[in-house]
Amino acid sequence: MAYDYWKTEVRRLTGALLLGVVLGLISGYWLINFLLVACLYIGWVLYKLRQLQAWLIGGQKAYRMPDSDGVWEQITYLIHKSKQKSQSRKKKQRDLLMRFNNIMAALPDGAVLLSQEHEIQWMNRSATRLLGIAQTDTGQRIDNLVRIPELSSYLKQPEQNPHGIRFISPRNENLSLQAVMLPLQKHMFLLNVRDISQRIQLQQSRKAFIANASHELRTPLTVLSGYLELMEHEPELPETLQSPIHQSRDQARRMGQIINDMLALSRLESPGDRQPREDTIPMGELLDNMLPAIQDTLAGDSHLLEWKADPELRVLGVEKDLISVINNLVENAVRHTPEGTRISVHWQQDISGRACLSVQDNGPGIPQQHLNHLTERFYRVDKGRTRDRGGTGLGLAIVKHVMINHQGHLDIRSEPGETVFIACFPVERVVREADFAF
Repeated sequence: MAYDYWKTEVRRLTGALLLGVVLGLISGYWLINFLLVACLYIGWVLYKLRQLQAWLIGGQKAYRMPDSDGVWEQITYLIHKSKQKSQSRKKKQRDLLMRFNNIMAALPDGAVLLSQEHEIQWMNRSATRLLGIAQTDTGQRIDNLVRIPELSSYLKQPEQNPHGIRFISPRNENLSLQAVMLPLQKHMFLLNVRDISQRIQLQQSRKAFIANASHELRTPLTVLSGYLELMEHEPELPETLQSPIHQSRDQARRMGQIINDMLALSRLESPGDRQPREDTIPMGELLDNMLPAIQDTLAGDSHLLEWKADPELRVLGVEKDLISVINNLVENAVRHTPEGTRISVHWQQDISGRACLSVQDNGPGIPQQHLNHLTERFYRVDKGRTRDRGGTGLGLAIVKHVMINHQGHLDIRSEPGETVFIACFPVERVVREADFAF
């Protein structure tokens, strides 16, 4: 095709040269005639260029396409075809953008596109409903429109709180919102705002129910435990009633522990606005104080408990929650392993700098299908034996939520002959004793 177009141009140029030769033969002025023919050919080329320029400036409309042949025809056709493809691509992009805008506008979560300076670039309808901003606010800083101190602080350093923040909607005080900053591309961020009012109400209702139920259960349970304790120590108690009363006393004690664990778990799952005070906790000292008592009581002569701790390694956290982690992990290892098991507890830093508490035993191991369910409430691998030893089924659930609230992670590994629970705290919470002294 391209060769055919150039044939026309070659014939045209050849014709111009032959015209110059003929005129030169007739007049005898070869140079003048060749210059004249060259000027005519150049003028014709410039005329075609001017036609092409005028057509391009005029919008490249098909009905105004210059009438020509040869290479000029192909150039005009290719430009027109390229424009058609470009228009088709633009139409597809417009349709895709419109579809995306419709999808984003229909989402129940508010979405606000922000620049690096926190200027609003785009928003959906839910953002208007939740935050009270409008399309006319495009180009303005969001912290100038939504005057909430928590939001302003979060926008400056979102990496310090990867889970986002909670605040009350400036448009409706009955709405509780959660905002998370998501990086999209360089110097561009998406602020996702979600209405969590219903979730908070459910959490509060569940917490209130657990608190009320626990309170109502404590009074009769205390009375029953008191009478059972009196009967258990009654010297004239018939021998046939000693075993039932002793078992009832153990079950009452277990029920009291379940109530305490349910209240602790409820507190950990919904910490609310008042965060517990965090201190620099010497975990080594806690282990030295707690583990001998567990060895003398729960483990007794049935298990061998050993521990090793880095005395300089401390962690920033809530002391009573960290005590709960130690207590539940160690007691879990004792209750879920047979007599003669060796349990090793270590407190040290791993290669990534995290502070890790590991509880390892050489028991029979846990089947793999149970590992992902161990932190669920009341989940037991061996239900009968655990109940006999006084377990509540809430210990590992409490450990998991303590680690979540401390931005940590609980890892469980098991194979025949070895099981290890590893609770690791992030590097940001690690404090060495030398650093603490300063």
